[in-house]
This record gives sequence, C-alpha cells and structure tokens, in this order.
Amino acid sequence: MTVIPFAEWTPDAPDFGNGTTVADGVIPRDDGSYGPFSGLTSFTDALTARCQGAFAGKDSAANVANFAGDASKLYKLTSGVTMSDVSRTAGYATPAEGSWRFCQFGNRVIASNFNDEIQSYVLGTSSLFSNLAAAAPKARQITVIEPGFVMAGNTYDAGDGNKPNRVWWCEYLDPTSWPTPGTAAAQAAQSDFNDLPNGGWVQAITGAVGGASGAVFMEDAIYRMDYAGPPIVFQFSEVEKQNGTPAPNSVVNVGPFAAYLGNDDFYIFDGVKSVGIGSGKVAKYIYDSIDQNYYNRIWGVSDPVNKLLIWGYPSEGGNGNIDSIAMFNYATKRWSSASVDCEVLFRARTSGYTLEQLDSFGTMETLQYSLDSRVWTGGALNLAGFTTAHKMGYFNGDKVAATIETGEFPDAQNMKYIDGIRPIVDGGTVTACVGYRANQSSAITYTTATSADADGVCSQRISARYARAKVSISGSWNQAVGIEPRMTDDGER
Repeated sequence: MTVIPFAEWTPDAPDFGNGTTVADGVIPRDDGSYGPFSGLTSFTDALTARCQGAFAGKDSAANVANFAGDASKLYKLTSGVTMSDVSRTAGYATPAEGSWRFCQFGNRVIASNFNDEIQSYVLGTSSLFSNLAAAAPKARQITVIEPGFVMAGNTYDAGDGNKPNRVWWCEYLDPTSWPTPGTAAAQAAQSDFNDLPNGGWVQAITGAVGGASGAVFMEDAIYRMDYAGPPIVFQFSEVEKQNGTPAPNSVVNVGPFAAYLGNDDFYIFDGVKSVGIGSGKVAKYIYDSIDQNYYNRIWGVSDPVNKLLIWGYPSEGGNGNIDSIAMFNYATKRWSSASVDCEVLFRARTSGYTLEQLDSFGTMETLQYSLDSRVWTGGALNLAGFTTAHKMGYFNGDKVAATIETGEFPDAQNMKYIDGIRPIVDGGTVTACVGYRANQSSAITYTTATSADADGVCSQRISARYARAKVSISGSWNQAVGIEPRMTDDGER
C-alpha cells in the first residue's frame, strides 16, 4: 500500500491535493511527523481575577521566582502552590484590556501596566513590589536593552502627558535613575527618549535581534535600534513600513529573530526585514478565527526544546479568553493547532522540589505530573499558563485528544473503492474514518469511525472520487507519520 504522509497543515490551501487539512491537538515535530500536545494542568491556588501577565525570573544565586499580575495585584509563587500577594500597599488599577509587562535587570524584576508607576522587586531582598523611581514614566511596554538599559515605551509623564510613540530609557546600568531628558545629568548618564515619527503606537520592544541592540514594534512600522554611545546613545532606523503588529503580546524574541502577528500574516523579523510564515498556509484561517476585540489577549511564547513558536488567541464566538493555539516549528516550517482554555501563556521556571516537598501537591497517586517530569527540576523552563480559574499550571498534563485529517487523495480520474485505512501511529487508541464527496462543490460526508484491528487497519467500505482520511488519537503515543489507504479503482473489485 502507498503511504500518504501527514504533511504540512495548510487549511488555507484547496482541499484537493492538500497535505493536511486538520492538525489539531498535535505539535509539528522536527522529523516531519506530528507529536502529542499535552494539556494545561494547574497546581496553584487562584489569583483574585483574570491573569493579565506573568513572568519567570532567577537571581544571581539561581533562586527561581515566578510572578503574575491581575487587575489590582501582583503575585509571587511561594511554598510550591501559593500565589502570594506581593503588591505595593496602594494596589493597582490595570486597564481591563491592558497587560502587565515584566523584565529583569540583574536581581531586579520590573513590572509595568501603564496606569500605575513602574514597579520594582529585588529578588532575595524585597517582600513587596514598590515604585521603581519617582522620575520614571508610566509605560505600556518595558524591556531590557543591552549594553545596560531599561527601556520603556508608549509612555505617560506629568510634563508631556501621553506619548504613545515614545521610547524612553534609564541611566546606563541604573534602572532606578531617570534624569530629566535633555539635561546635562541625563546626557552624562546616557538617558534620553525618542519620539518615533511613523507607525502609530509603540506596541512592543524586544532585546537583541539580528545583530541589532533591539527592535521597536509599532502598529504600522518596525524600528531597528543600535547602540551608538554618547551623545546619540541609540540610533533608530525604520526598517519596516506599513507592517507592525495589532497584538502587543504576540511578539516573541527568540535568539537571532523576533516573531509576531502582523496585520495580515505571522512574521519573523531578523533585524533587517520581516518574512511571512503563514500566507497561503494558515494566515487566513487564523485571522478569520481571531476575535479582533481582544488583540491584547493574544499571547506569544517560544518552546526552544521543540523549536516551536506558539500563539494563543481568543476565537470568534468565545468569551474573550484564549481558546485556540497556533504552533509553528521554525526548523521544519510546519504548523499545527490545539484547543485550550486559559488566560495567559508564558515560560515559567520550576522551583525544584525534594520528595518531602511534594506533599503540598497531593499524594503520590494524585500528583499532577510524573516524578520524572521537568516540572520538579529547579530552574527548568516549561511552557506554562493560567487557567480560566486564574490558577497557574504547566502544559505537562495528559495528552489532549488529537485529530489529523489528510487532504483529498490526489487522483480524480477514477472512482476509488476504499476498504480500510491503516494509521501509522506508534501508540494510543486510534480510530479512522473517510470523508468523501462526488465533486468539489459537494458537501463532505464522513463514514463511521472504526478502531484498528490486529493488523492496524480501520475497516471502511466506501466508493468515492474525492476521499480523505480523518484519524483520531487518544491516550499515550509519540509519533504520527501518515496513513496507508487500502484502495483500488472501483471497477477492479
């Protein structure tokens, strides 16, 4: 029998001759197959409201700290399962469609939500967050830019008011010092601001990318940022016109590049130019799915172990929380999707536990993760999120139910008789059915799904001109390669 591989997921392409029309609940693997996607399993107590940002830090002694923020509070994960309130005494007023943005400078974790003063928490010293500096602006965006600056973007200050196109950076090597721009003190400290002339609002700022010191993503432009030293300090070059991002939290900095959701596609920016990665494949499908009322709730994150860029987004008809995930393997250039219910995606660091410290997670029989999971290893980076119950968890739970559907078999010359489908999957519980239609304008009808027999074949009996196979997988498995359809020309039976 001929093997039809589970090819690249391209829902924007025509069904006939397409590689894979559905790849749900799976990740695109480096070897060209698909692997299982693990569900989000929570283990902490709940925040008081919807999570609006989260961050993982580690101090110079390798002690790990995970933080999160909601509308009125900032939290730190303590005692393994407790999200402790570490807010300043006055609390916060995060906008409903705003976000907490975090960065780390040395042992100092810095957080900003625009409505309130930029916040500071020194790992190993602080017990609560406090205002970073009286002279610092309020900001929607904040990050660390080498060789040693904290940069705020989309700012507000008492003198100039709202400056959505402004980027403003602190004194060199001192994030607590923000001297008045233009003064001799500011010049000596290499602190200044720049109002970027084109592109609308500052949506995101990233660190080093493609040899540049950083990049500024606007609504409709991208600026490359290069450290020039005094008196200029930073040189800004508009390298992308009419191409930015409507989704500030979609920007993901991964080593030599940054990936983001643009105005018409997903892109990878290398410091000089952006290259689309979804056009003709998934861009239209995903754009048609996104609830554009909630662009601020789209969160991007990377999974370097699996070479994945992952975007979680609220879909049309949902409740505003993330319910869909799009994944892109930047080594193989293949996409996949999954369904999930969560509020935020981020990369968390595990705290590290001894056997005795596992008591707070339950008994050995009820532990959310296996004993050999990376979750229990201190400092390990794991894909994490907050559930719609406002609880932190890792995507290390049970494998979610997976569905992979091929495109229509590329032979429309003759009617085909199909009496079985053999899924090439290395485990789990597998069923398969056939979708068929007489011509390209007809609706697709699916046969009843059947389980694999002793030979691994899911029996089917159908004659069709246009046919596709839908494979469903549950339980424990690792690799799905393709199918072997058992078929002949209909007249040969």
